[in-house]
Amino acid sequence: MLRPIQGISSALANLAKARVSLDRINEILVQDEVIKNSPDAVTLSSFTDSIGFENVSFSYKADLVLKNVSFTIKKGQTIAIVGESGSGKSTLLDLIPRFHDPSNGKITIDGIDLRTIDINDIRELIGIVAQDSLLFNATILENIAFGDETPDIKRAITAAKNANAYDFITHLDGEFEYNVGDRGNKLSGGQKQRISIARAMYKNPEILLLDEATSALDTESERQVQLALDAIMKGKTSIVVAHRLSTIINADIIIVFKKGEIVESGSHHDLMSKKGEYARFCQLQGIGLEN
Repeated sequence: MLRPIQGISSALANLAKARVSLDRINEILVQDEVIKNSPDAVTLSSFTDSIGFENVSFSYKADLVLKNVSFTIKKGQTIAIVGESGSGKSTLLDLIPRFHDPSNGKITIDGIDLRTIDINDIRELIGIVAQDSLLFNATILENIAFGDETPDIKRAITAAKNANAYDFITHLDGEFEYNVGDRGNKLSGGQKQRISIARAMYKNPEILLLDEATSALDTESERQVQLALDAIMKGKTSIVVAHRLSTIINADIIIVFKKGEIVESGSHHDLMSKKGEYARFCQLQGIGLEN
């Protein structure tokens, strides 16, 4: 009777684990959907002029994370967001695809309030490359063409080449049919990030959001990923949250955040001449005016 008793004990333990997991899943399933489409939401098929932040404030609970933020991004510009950790940089990016809505103020695309535009249309215009690359337990092709029900291998190959990922993919067993494992655990950090960039290139969005895409990489991987990012940003409207300032000195406008507020904005040369917060950050990273 020993083996059946052991089996019953194992089953009871597994049931207890499953019950806890089910409770966690149910907590998510019963949550109210906060971000919803307006009943009379308008469609937006393209982005032609600018993205505007007009006195935008945001708070998760009582404390304000963003305070009266206002700036405009013209189509084709590269805007860099810099500042100390916790200053609201990533939160600002999350507001553009409507992962959250502002507590006050508004964000507009071509003068239209985001809250009045169909959410799917907004997100169709946007490509995101985050610090933590999110890969699924699927093939490289399926990860690059994520969201496409009929993946185009030629388009995926072009995206991989532009993302500096094609060479390492061709050395994998199965190449584009190689399964990357759970969360991409069969790939290195730099390889996963380049697959994420290839995914954005495959989508070919008009607006790019880059959230510290190279900060967690070693020097060689960072160089490869930065080359891929430079390629993807050509001709796009890009908003870049940067930790390593050497990657954004050529941005059209650099915006410096401190405690949720904009304290400086301008080009690298202009901000270095002011000798303020940005110049202090550059000094800490060994970057001079000549860069």
